[in-house]
Amino acid sequence: MQVIPNGIDLNKFSAVPARQDNHRPTVALIGRVVAIKDVKSFIHAVALLQEELPSVEALILGPTDEEPAYFEECKTLVSQLQLEETITFTGPVNIAEYLPSIDLVALTSLSEAQPLVLLEAGAAGIPCVATDVGSCREVLEGRSDDPAPLGAGGIITELVSPFATAKAMAKLLKDHNLRQKYGAQLRKRIERDYNEHQALSSYRDLYTRNFNKAVEQESRLFA
Repeated sequence: MQVIPNGIDLNKFSAVPARQDNHRPTVALIGRVVAIKDVKSFIHAVALLQEELPSVEALILGPTDEEPAYFEECKTLVSQLQLEETITFTGPVNIAEYLPSIDLVALTSLSEAQPLVLLEAGAAGIPCVATDVGSCREVLEGRSDDPAPLGAGGIITELVSPFATAKAMAKLLKDHNLRQKYGAQLRKRIERDYNEHQALSSYRDLYTRNFNKAVEQESRLFA
C-alpha cells in the first residue's frame, strides 16, 4: 500500500497578500456548517477567546444549507452567547479572497481525512489550530519519520474541547512572532510535501510502474 498525499495549487494561495496589523484579530473556521465539523465547539471556543481578546472577529466560511436544523442551532447558540457582533456566517465564498484578512484558521472537526483547508491556509502562511483527527497532526507537525523536520505549523487539540481550542487560539493570536513563525514553517511543509505537481507525479509513477508490470507479466504468460 502506498499513501499519496493530496496536493494543492501553491500559486493560488502563496500569492495571497500579507495580512496587515491594523485589523481586528481574526480567526476563521473554513468548512460546511454540519455536525461532523463540530461548529458548536468552535462557537463556544470563540466565546471563551473573547474574554481574553474582546476585539476578536470570527468567520465561519462555508455552506449553511446542508444541515439546516444544525445551522439554526448554531445561530441560536451565537445569539445565546451574545456573539452576533463577533461571529459571521458568510455562506459559500472564494476562500482565497478572505485569506488576506485571516490571522488563524481553526478546525474543530470530529472526523477528517486530509483537510484541504489546512493545506490552503498553510500555503498562504496562516497557522492553524486543529483537532487530532485524520492527518491533521501530520500536516501541522510533520511526519514522525520526517528526515528533515520543519517545525510546528500550528497546535493540535483534543476533540470537543472549546477550552483547549480557545487556549490554543489565544496563544497564537496574542503572540505575533509565534504566529509568523508557525505560519512560515507550515508554508514550507506545504510547499515541500503537498504541492499538486508532486501528487500528480506520484500518481503518474504509480500507474507507470503497474502498467509496466502488467506488460511484463503478459509477455511472460504468452512467451
